[in-house]
Parts: sequence; C-alpha cells; structure tokens
Amino acid sequence: MKRLLIQLGLTTKESGTYIKLLELGAQPISIIAKHAQTPRSSMYIVIEKLKQSGLVEEFQRSGIKYVKCIPVEKIKNILKTKEEKLKTTKNLLAEALPHLKTLENRSTIVPKIKIYEGKEEVAKIYEEVLKEKSFQAYFNPKAVKLHLPEYYFKIAETIKKNKQTAQELLTNCKEAIEYQKEFNSKNHKIKILKKGITFESDTIITSEKVFMILYDDQDISGIEIWSKALSKTQSTTFKYMWESS
Repeated sequence: MKRLLIQLGLTTKESGTYIKLLELGAQPISIIAKHAQTPRSSMYIVIEKLKQSGLVEEFQRSGIKYVKCIPVEKIKNILKTKEEKLKTTKNLLAEALPHLKTLENRSTIVPKIKIYEGKEEVAKIYEEVLKEKSFQAYFNPKAVKLHLPEYYFKIAETIKKNKQTAQELLTNCKEAIEYQKEFNSKNHKIKILKKGITFESDTIITSEKVFMILYDDQDISGIEIWSKALSKTQSTTFKYMWESS
C-alpha cells in the first residue's frame, strides 16, 4: 500500500497519515494528529499535501472541519487524470520543440560542476541517472529509503522496464538484503559489501559524469561532476571493489 502511495508522490509521513485516516474514517485534524502521533501544526501541512494530491477532502459539520479519504475506487480516476495531463503536456512539447530548438543557444557553456541542495534538487540527479544506458553505484539503501523512498523502488523498476544495465555495491543492512532479493538480475547486478564497510553518501558513475549524494539528519545535497577522465577513474576503482566483494 505504501509503495503505491509513494508512486503517487507522497512521502513516507504522508503515506502513513493517509493509511491511518483510511482506518479512522472522517475525523477532525486534532484527532488525526493524535492517532498519527504528529503535532497538530505539522498535520495541517500533511493534510494540505493530501488534499492537493486529491486523496482526501474536507467538509464541515456543526462548525467543525472534518477530513476524510476519498473512496479508494476513485484513486483510479486520479491516475487517469495524471495520464491525460501527461499526454497533453507531451503533445504541447512536440508542437513547441521545433521553435524551442531555434531559440536554444548552441554556444551555451555546460558547467563542469553543479551543486544540488534539498530533496527536490537531489531528485533531479536520480532523474538524470535514469536516462543513462548504464551506471555503477555505491548505494546506501537505508538512507535512500529514509530520505527519498520513491527512488528506492523507481531506480530498480526503471532499469528493468527500459532494459538498462547497472551494477550496485550496497552497504550491509537489512534494506540491502531486501533490495538485493527483490531486484538483483542479469541486467541489474547487486552485491552487498562486507560488514564494517559503510558510507553515508552515494556515488553514481556514468560514462561522462560522477554524481555524489550526501545524506544527513537535516537535509540532503548532491554534486554533479562532468568529466570523462574522472568517470573512468571512478569506474576503475568501482570494478576493483566489485571484484573484491
């Protein structure tokens, strides 16, 4: 269930709140906050995100505002709306692309180093990686599942869907065992490092770029380095680690 909600764009906290509200039925926000063990001020923010996603709605009774989940059967309508919007956007892009290309400055200098700060920005790194035909990665699944849970599944599922190739070295934890068991395949090769070999950041190596992502308790950040020479060096080091594991 949580996996579905994450794919719909919810965070772990928002997913948990939705499931709790589904169990409780229509309730004032104060009651929802109590059962979800979340401060009321924070719950208002969570409920607002759920409203924006179309999964919950509000109504008033005797002057008290209540929140309730939409009937679960209507979730299909949300997906249908998203599909229609995506189709319209693709059509608009196809129409505008020839003109946009004429406006594009061909002499634009591509930055060698780019900094990403915050979850939304770091998510862009993963989207860039998912466009690559292949990559190698030092991967901390526990950190990704905590900070960007949607990509814990999306990376592996995209590799499978698009028939990409990837090699990942994982820090030894229960999330790594779960991840390897579910996603290890011919195209997506996964190894778990020995206990004691750990890292608090991820490194993703492509043919021309190296991405590094740092997780901490407050937020996450990342860096993109565009260098074929550095990519080749990092790839050589990765291969040595891979063969030693």
